[in-house]
Amino acid sequence: MSLRDKTIEELEEIEEELNERDDEHGYSNFSMKIDVYKEMYRKLSLLVRQHNEDVQSSLDYVKRKLIYCLIHYGTYLKTEYQKDDYLATRCLEEVLKYDKTNPLAAYRLGFLSYKFNDYTKAIQYFQNALENDQYHKQHLYHLNEQQLLNAHLYLTNCALHIAKETYEKMIELPLAKTQEIPKQELSPLFRSLIDNEKYLLEHAFYKLNNVERTTCSKAECQRLISRPPHDTLLVYFGDRTIVTVFNGEEATLTQDQGNMLSYFLLNSSEAVPATRHDFSVVDTIIPNTYITNVSRLRRKLLRQGIPSMIQTKRYQNETGYYYDGSYPFYIMYRSDEEIEYR
Repeated sequence: MSLRDKTIEELEEIEEELNERDDEHGYSNFSMKIDVYKEMYRKLSLLVRQHNEDVQSSLDYVKRKLIYCLIHYGTYLKTEYQKDDYLATRCLEEVLKYDKTNPLAAYRLGFLSYKFNDYTKAIQYFQNALENDQYHKQHLYHLNEQQLLNAHLYLTNCALHIAKETYEKMIELPLAKTQEIPKQELSPLFRSLIDNEKYLLEHAFYKLNNVERTTCSKAECQRLISRPPHDTLLVYFGDRTIVTVFNGEEATLTQDQGNMLSYFLLNSSEAVPATRHDFSVVDTIIPNTYITNVSRLRRKLLRQGIPSMIQTKRYQNETGYYYDGSYPFYIMYRSDEEIEYR
């Protein structure tokens, strides 16, 4: 029986089964969850249109879970360890179908369009991102200060790229070669384009620890990874994969593991360890699932020769974990992809 033929109650049972299997099936689970949430959303929307207002809160809740999965896991649905720009684009476009005012989805689509030189489409996305962020300031997926600045720079560069390409095409027209056309003084604009590109490259990544956060280039991050300081843990959210490095030993992480390790390093302490509730953005994580996920992360790090830095402690009747401060660390990730530490 297809999902379309199931009742809302049956879909909720499937969702519960998928939640219980999160630690077994990894990211393939999220592909199935997205399909379940889409069908739940469709059925609940029909009930709302039939003036059944009692289900509106359920519809809002399903919508939040669906958007969360599309934004956080859409780039990884084929593999747990490698991003896919095509999947990212497709999933972000779906986010805008369910939430047309989502600033972050529009911003990331603008970044992907710019990356592939589709400047006309990038302009539309960046304009939407800025307008939505301005008029929906309390949106869960609002832009941070760096993203706001980058969006304006990307918009400027898109216009400059289009002006440059248009002028180059114009001067090749047959009529332009026989008639005196206005001379365009484009060199100052091209210098602005180069300067903006340089800024975006030099501030493409955040590099942070529990003391400071600075911006840097991708090249600087890669140099740090290739020549890591002694006895220092590095967590690098690269364009394709997430890796952690310690004294020459390297482990590849899933997005969940990278986010979890980063949260422990930045936000936990022995006095206030991180419990499952710190990772429950749209749904409550089952205690055993949280414990299993942390255990897998710790085992992976230990297998790669990375010493234990995450300790266990009971906190408010929950199992908690905290970074013990035994080694310094740096976390590096794209400023275009702010990680949820809040």
